[in-house]
Amino acid sequence: MTPEKTMPAQGLERKREKVSLSNIYDATAAMGFLFFTAFMAIGKALYRTVLGLSDAFIRGWKHISRFLKEVLAKCAAHLIAPYFRYKKALKIGQNEINKAKSEKGKIGGVSATAKVTGRMLFGKRGLLVTIVNWALPIASCIFLFNVISFANNQMYAIKLTVNGNFIGYIDDESVYNSAEKAVQKRINFTGSNTQIISFDPSYEVASIGYGSTLNSNQLTDKILELITDNIADGYGLYIGDQYYGTLSEHDKLNAALDAVLDKYRTGSEKETVAFDKEISFIPGKYMIDSFVDEDEMINLLTSFKKVASYYTVVDGDSAGLICDKVDMTFEELAALNPGYNAHYPVYGGQKIKITQDEPYLTVIVTREEHYNEKFDYETIYNDDASIYQGDKLIRRPGSMGERSVVANVSYINGVEVNRHILSRTVTKEPVTRIVSVGTKPRSANSAPAQVVEAGNYLWPVGGSTGKISCLPYMAQGGYRHSYYGHKGLDIAAAYGTPIYAAGTGTVTFAGWNSGGYGNLVIIRHDDGKETYYAHMSTISSSVYKGKRVTMGECIGYVGSTGTSYGN
Repeated sequence: MTPEKTMPAQGLERKREKVSLSNIYDATAAMGFLFFTAFMAIGKALYRTVLGLSDAFIRGWKHISRFLKEVLAKCAAHLIAPYFRYKKALKIGQNEINKAKSEKGKIGGVSATAKVTGRMLFGKRGLLVTIVNWALPIASCIFLFNVISFANNQMYAIKLTVNGNFIGYIDDESVYNSAEKAVQKRINFTGSNTQIISFDPSYEVASIGYGSTLNSNQLTDKILELITDNIADGYGLYIGDQYYGTLSEHDKLNAALDAVLDKYRTGSEKETVAFDKEISFIPGKYMIDSFVDEDEMINLLTSFKKVASYYTVVDGDSAGLICDKVDMTFEELAALNPGYNAHYPVYGGQKIKITQDEPYLTVIVTREEHYNEKFDYETIYNDDASIYQGDKLIRRPGSMGERSVVANVSYINGVEVNRHILSRTVTKEPVTRIVSVGTKPRSANSAPAQVVEAGNYLWPVGGSTGKISCLPYMAQGGYRHSYYGHKGLDIAAAYGTPIYAAGTGTVTFAGWNSGGYGNLVIIRHDDGKETYYAHMSTISSSVYKGKRVTMGECIGYVGSTGTSYGN
């Protein structure tokens, strides 16, 4: 193919490219026009819809207003029609009276006046008849309303008859059921009569007008009056639903019960102190045999009673310690636990039977208490390649936080049974403990793994072996366990026992000391302090001046070089 033929082909491709771009522009423009046209059509349709609805509402309102005007006009015409009728009748009557006067004189005029007046008042459409026609429906409605109101205001109750005798009116049968149980309790209080008395009640709904009905206590009194004369007025003592007898007066007993509660009161603002069961004095009719002496009842209700309870053994308890805790002798515990003595085997969780004094009446106390409590800190563990695996260095000791607590605390007879926390406010933030955990591979002759707090040193002799044989002078005051001029801490151990670096640091001296220390290694630690390791039998071959040693690394062995009198 010649170059002349190639050039038109390239031009054709450029032309096609231009045509393609032109087609895209045309399509985009057409699409935009289409969207615009659709948008305008939708807007036009909405506009017509709104106009149509508005026009329909206006036309509808015109029809409604026209209808209302017609109705009001008819009502007005109906209301004022009698006025025009009576006005016309008066005009006609006046003409009749005038005509009668002119024809028959005054007597004729009076007679005509009477006749017209009678017709106006009592005629078929007379004034009185019209008034009655209007007033009678209104009066009937008022009368019907009053009848309904009277019927609604009437009280209906159950008419109660027991064993054929009318007793009174009650609201429902449960009132009678409660009263019957109360009657049985009052009759059988002394225990001399355990017979259940049978009653035959009958019920009938009746109107009692504006009367009243009997409550359970009133009904109890009436039933007792029906079946016996051996009754008197008094105050029934009830603790919960249990009947304890009848008192003539109860002022002294009230004072004694208040004194019991006063023993538990602290005067706290939000404190409630009460018996676990409600104590009530119900006035009414009671059997004469049920009356009890008030002083005897005071002695009973304020007394204590022995109850069996159990002590749970905790770790560390012994037979003698348990006696001290429960304030009982071996003999007293042996009476409840056969064989109990000083050598009695005890173990954690074991139950030891004991006796305990409890008040006759249980007292429940709930009070709002304010106190401070400590709470634990968090611990952060960081890997540390400068410490041997297994060792832990406490970089910063943790400190517990404190918070102010408000709680509702409940007690039964002085023993806490429940604590509900209302709020906790932190007053001192805890300090997080930071622990470095060693990751450096442990050498074969390094010290056993230990946990060391920052500022303290690892025990340098044989892990857990060795013992302190001499303290620095004045450490214990004077010459005791030391001697004048002794500056070090002597640790006695077997010859050749490994000696470990008490902390990480740099060796500043390793060799013989002519001043009495013998074989000596000195390590300067990162906190600037130095530790001296003297009287070694030998210094580890890997230890030299300038070497960086790790806490727990072996630096030598126990011996008695220099001024020393033992390993």
